[in-house]
Amino acid sequence: MSPLPLIWKLKRLLNIDSEKKLKKAIGVIDNVRRKEMATTITGLDKSDLLSRFLGSIEDDK
Repeated sequence: MSPLPLIWKLKRLLNIDSEKKLKKAIGVIDNVRRKEMATTITGLDKSDLLSRFLGSIEDDK
């Protein structure tokens, strides 16, 4: 077994270096996604991509 998977798992476990950056970036993306979904659900913006996608799914039913 090469040491690279072990190093990666250790970084992930300790939340250091590139794994810390990745976790932060995923958090930012999740926040943007949640805000977009909340806006879509409340009906404030009907012209975004998510609304169009959800509308096309409903039309197919």
